[in-house]
Amino acid sequence: MLRRRWLTAALGAVLAVSMAGTSPADPPAHVPGGPCIEPGQQVNLSSIPSYAEVVKQLRSIEASSRGAVEVASAGQSGEGRQLMYATVGDGPDVFWLQARIHGNELHSTEAALQILKYLASSGSPEARQIRDALTVIVIPMYNPDGATANIRQSTVPTRTDLNRDWEDFVQPESRAFYALWERLQPRLALDLHHFGQASRVAGTNELNQFQIGARSISPSRMTAEQWLTNRQMAMISVDAVERMGGVGVARYPLIDITNAVLSRMLLGGPGPGGSDPGFQTQGAIFYEVRSVGQKSNGMLELLFLRPSMAVLSAAADGSLYDHPGTGWDALPFGETVACGGGPGF
Repeated sequence: MLRRRWLTAALGAVLAVSMAGTSPADPPAHVPGGPCIEPGQQVNLSSIPSYAEVVKQLRSIEASSRGAVEVASAGQSGEGRQLMYATVGDGPDVFWLQARIHGNELHSTEAALQILKYLASSGSPEARQIRDALTVIVIPMYNPDGATANIRQSTVPTRTDLNRDWEDFVQPESRAFYALWERLQPRLALDLHHFGQASRVAGTNELNQFQIGARSISPSRMTAEQWLTNRQMAMISVDAVERMGGVGVARYPLIDITNAVLSRMLLGGPGPGGSDPGFQTQGAIFYEVRSVGQKSNGMLELLFLRPSMAVLSAAADGSLYDHPGTGWDALPFGETVACGGGPGF
């Protein structure tokens, strides 16, 4: 477990999050939307690292890691930015952690960088065990062009939702990161998002601050091992969030989306041109954290950090695979309220 005082120092004060009371509505059709900006809410981008700052931080972490971190590029974005990622650890199991595939989902980038910093420099038993057992691939800004423009999609040559492009592969970002996935063959993958909706925990007036998805495709299209691993990852994540106290947790709506990144990882391709990677990722889930805030940035980042670190630790010590995976079906769904354009994954 990530030490509380390290998190506090890294993130600053964690502030309470509130939501105005509105009546719940029926869940909409799955129309991806951007972050849910509520009336009167202001978003200050000055505290969010820009692409240039992300590159600078990655290089700084690499330089101070004494060889524990290697930073590289998977290729170039449509506008020519390097698609940066970092590798930390040298264990046999590859763990893929990606953030900000949607450019206007802001706080996942900072969370990914904080995780990388911790794994790079901490001498704690937890960090050492993760480095020994896992090779962690950290992608803090999957969509640098969209992040720079503060939009969900890519910018050129087309404006494309990159989380719907692991089928046609029209964007260079998609082709580059698919090639990296195919080469590294990660056993586990975790994708960090913000809500594209406002949501309550079903049957309550409780704000849904953390939504979890263990099935980007139907379980009928996964192997039994994959579906179990996804539920194990999900329930370890939920346990970590619930220990924070006062956080509404809900299950993501039931979906079956073939062209999303995690879906293709689980299905094992096909890749560009119909190529067969001959490999399937064993476990791949995603988080959605309450939408971007003003005074709640620290809390939003913490909601990414705590469950991510819990899954990393469990994967490293093997307890992930001993977890029964039970409790998933008992999780409530979120109920949408008027804001945004639909679920955001």
